[in-house]
Amino acid sequence: MVELIRIALPWTAGLLLVTTFISWTIGNIIGGLAGYFSRKRWSRALDAVAMIVRPLPYYIFAFALLLLLAYVVRWFPVAGGTDIGRKVAFNWPFIKDVLRHSFLPALSLVILGGAINFQTMKLIVQNVNAEDFVQYAKLGGVKEGRIVSRYVIRNAMLPQITGLALSFGQIFSGALITEIVFSYPGLGGLLYNAIITGDYNLIMGITTISILAITTAILVLDLLYPLVDPRVRHM
Repeated sequence: MVELIRIALPWTAGLLLVTTFISWTIGNIIGGLAGYFSRKRWSRALDAVAMIVRPLPYYIFAFALLLLLAYVVRWFPVAGGTDIGRKVAFNWPFIKDVLRHSFLPALSLVILGGAINFQTMKLIVQNVNAEDFVQYAKLGGVKEGRIVSRYVIRNAMLPQITGLALSFGQIFSGALITEIVFSYPGLGGLLYNAIITGDYNLIMGITTISILAITTAILVLDLLYPLVDPRVRHM
């Protein structure tokens, strides 16, 4: 059991960490700008795209990417984490092969996760933008760039930072299904096989690791919270 988790854990950790931070960063930046400039045509267009993408189930979206980019266009491999028979080595051919195989699973998680962060951040920014201190800053002649970065987006980021830690629980939703669709050698596929075969020890081991990872991430972000919110430092 321990050996199986040890082999699968780096694949899932690498996929989840990279895609979570990319989708969180891109979604919050674009969502923050779209929320502040909500009346712009490009903001409404992005919101319409996010409304279409966000409700899509992970398995349908991942399967659509698989059909389009692996079967029709054939730009990326259909399944697996590396080519069959390739040995693990810290060199460019191996890294290139891993990136090529992980692109489609990562793309599905980044697009869907980014759409969620986009819509959430846009709504928060619209609420913050209506606050009195923002209106006073506009009337006081503060530069718009400073209002966006220091007054609006910075305050809107606080709940999103908490959501960043909670998003690591995707292993039981999107990441698990995505790994199954793409036959990716991570904890998601391992957990699925454990459920099918009734390996309860392996299920408990993966569940325990996931709980520890999520709670540790929340603890670390809570400790880093004063760096983002000055009010916490003075409490």
